[in-house]
Formats: sequence, C-alpha cells, structure tokens
Amino acid sequence: MIKINKHNVTDNKGIKARVIYSLDGRCDERKCVTIYAKDWDRSLGKLFTEYKNDTDSQSDYFDQGRVVLFEDHPLYKEARAKVESWKK
Repeated sequence: MIKINKHNVTDNKGIKARVIYSLDGRCDERKCVTIYAKDWDRSLGKLFTEYKNDTDSQSDYFDQGRVVLFEDHPLYKEARAKVESWKK
C-alpha cells in the first residue's frame, strides 16, 4: 500500500522516497500528477512500476526519476486532491 505524503511517498514495507509534485502541464493536455524524485537512490522506482528515468551518461544528462499518474491510475484521485490542497 502506497501512501502519498507532502514531502515523500512511502509503503508499508518501509521504503520511503523524498519527492516533489507537479500537476498537468503536458503538451497533450492530459490531466496528470507527476511525482519527481529528489534523491539519486531510485527508491521511487521501488514503489512504482511506472517509474521512468531518462539518465544518459554519454551526454552528461542525469535524471533523478519520475512517475506520472494519469486519470486511470488507482492513486490518481488521492494524489491530485492532496497536491491541490497543499498548493492552496
């Protein structure tokens, strides 16, 4: 079970990822909640199968990773409601 907190995301196994959130802003205008990792430990990838990291060491581009939750994701409604309340 994943828990969405203001500064981190956790699960019941003790995995904790420090994160920041973003709402929408996609070119295709799909509604989403994007969760960005704040650390290099890839713990966000241990929590979500949707985890994406575009690091390319050949071009010196390093990405800490992110997860994008779309409207059909089971955690989308909870995450969106929490992020909107924190941004007020």
